[in-house]
Amino acid sequence: MRLLKRAATGLLALSTVALVACQNKETGPDASASSPEQTTSTVFETGKLRAVVIGNALPMVKKDGDTYDGLSFVVLEAIRDQLNVSPLKKDKDIEIEPVAVGSAQEGLNKIRSGSADIACGVAFSWKRQRTLNYTLPFAMGGVRVLAPKGNDGTPDSLNGQTVGVVKDSVAANVLASSVDDASFQFFNTPDEALAALKDGTVKILGGESLWLKANQAETAPEAALVPALPYARSGIGCVVAGTTPKLLNMSNLAIGRLLSAYVNDNDEVRSEINNWIGSGSTVGLSDDQIGTFFTIVLSTAGEFNKQS
Repeated sequence: MRLLKRAATGLLALSTVALVACQNKETGPDASASSPEQTTSTVFETGKLRAVVIGNALPMVKKDGDTYDGLSFVVLEAIRDQLNVSPLKKDKDIEIEPVAVGSAQEGLNKIRSGSADIACGVAFSWKRQRTLNYTLPFAMGGVRVLAPKGNDGTPDSLNGQTVGVVKDSVAANVLASSVDDASFQFFNTPDEALAALKDGTVKILGGESLWLKANQAETAPEAALVPALPYARSGIGCVVAGTTPKLLNMSNLAIGRLLSAYVNDNDEVRSEINNWIGSGSTVGLSDDQIGTFFTIVLSTAGEFNKQS
């Protein structure tokens, strides 16, 4: 998979997420979150940015004991820093509080209910967008599979096969609608799915391309990441609900500044992002690939802002 090699192919998906993020400035749930019943126990009141996490899901999340890291946490830290300079902040500094969940659906439901504030590393889908607000994307994903060599990952090659997928994921829905005659084995978490591939419980694993690429060497080094063109492409960003006023706008500002710093050769930001998806990581993208994608995100969001 190459995040940026086919940037033009993914531009429509990217533009969709950028447009949705920009259109929510005044009319989304954040705009109505100023009523008293919605602003109690917010990030600014509690001093905690409650972030949904699901185990190990490289390159977005890496769990080490009780601590978390990963590309999602690079973004979350930028959002936290933005919240800490907001005039809405109270006396104490805001900290990130991981909210561990057992499935993607559980995590998204926690955000909808107000039990959590944000989840980062979430692929865009229209169904999710009905009840959650997406930020600007900070990555581009595509649905593919890890399969034994000789299987090219096309629908015909998957017919009659059993494909492992994470339950309620975008990839699970895309593959189910794209392959006529395959059986699907569902796993609650990315960890469970990767373990099943590693021990041979499943021979084929479907999912988001960045995730598959980041974990390929550890779980299935002999497998191929196929097909050559993903089944579908979508922007990857953060999702928030309407329980904290201005969280969407502040998250967009933080992500925009993070992407801009990378494009402008900020060494610290480049090092943090490259650690998870850059040339020295298991994903292996070049600085030019990442920088080009970030430039597209920033310019697309800028155009929509000028037209709004």
